[in-house]
Amino acid sequence: MKPKFLHYLLLLLGLLLNGCGSGESGPVLSQVKSEASTLDLRQGGVITLAYHIGSETKISAFLQSPEGNRYELRRDEPRLPGNYEMQLDGAVETVENGLIQRRILPDGLYHCTLQAQNGQAETRDFTIMGSPASQGRPEIEALSANPQVISPNFDAREDVATLNWRTTRPTTVTVSIAGEHGFSRVLKTSKNQPAQEDRVDFNGLDQKGEPLPDGVYTYTIQAADKFGNITRRASTLEVRGGGLPQAVISYANIAPTEIIKGNLVTVTVRVKNTGKVPIRSQGPDSGFRYTTHDAYSSIENGRYEDKAGFWRIGVDYEANSGVGGPVRYPFRWGFGHDLQPGEEVVIVGQIQVERDERDIKLYVGLIQEKISLVQDRQQITTVKITY
Repeated sequence: MKPKFLHYLLLLLGLLLNGCGSGESGPVLSQVKSEASTLDLRQGGVITLAYHIGSETKISAFLQSPEGNRYELRRDEPRLPGNYEMQLDGAVETVENGLIQRRILPDGLYHCTLQAQNGQAETRDFTIMGSPASQGRPEIEALSANPQVISPNFDAREDVATLNWRTTRPTTVTVSIAGEHGFSRVLKTSKNQPAQEDRVDFNGLDQKGEPLPDGVYTYTIQAADKFGNITRRASTLEVRGGGLPQAVISYANIAPTEIIKGNLVTVTVRVKNTGKVPIRSQGPDSGFRYTTHDAYSSIENGRYEDKAGFWRIGVDYEANSGVGGPVRYPFRWGFGHDLQPGEEVVIVGQIQVERDERDIKLYVGLIQEKISLVQDRQQITTVKITY
């Protein structure tokens, strides 16, 4: 049984092979034709180039201008047997400064060549007319980032870069940035913008508001005019030392709890940097004495007015409305130096109580100036006042 079955199998295979080889294979590339020979860009049309693929191959295509310039339209794109079309719209992609640009071609006679992987090629000619290429193309100039290195750690010091550029004609401008770990973000899109200088800020944060990883990021300015020209320019900036600042009050004490009017209350607070970036602080430093008539913004001719991103501890009291008088946490003290990750510092401050109440309810807070009240109403303590 087995030898006879093998005999029939070999006979059938031979017949199939003979059948396949009996015909003649057709051309890989054929039936190349165009429905038109003139492309009028004033009408906004296209020229469609149709072709047939007889066997599996890869197709390349290029365009040659009247001046002899060659523009690549396709490169080794795989094709299975069948009918295909390629559209020509009077624009080509070029590479300038490592970036793809889109350019409208000028008037003239062009040669479009289709070429299969085996070298077989077909060329068709067409004429472009009514091109706006003579009106010029958009340019992007004076591209810069200031500063070029940012540290998005919410300390209000080089947290933000300003990207600057200038366009030479009316365009739609898109600004994007990309970098580490697949990060990509569109920063700005301005439609029908006149030729002008412009800018946009980049804060070094991702879409969730988290600081980006350290690394080099590429920002790209794209200017597209109404004719279809697209110009792109790019440069880089660096993110270094970014991170979310974090701190906590690990200890607080307010004493004594009974005083004579005009005497001192001492506040002792321990703060720990629990984050991964240094924390900046501002004065007055530990040891400074306030009176209940003072506020941090009024002492020493406003020297200690709050600076965005800096950290301090503060003391507030229940009767402080913040309206028509001191703002919340009028008594504030700094850490004396930048607090490094994992570092703790003890701040001691004094308040001379000159109020007429029978008691004053004091409490402690941790503040990142002009950003957030990190901890509020810690260690609430009632201090009795006698006369």
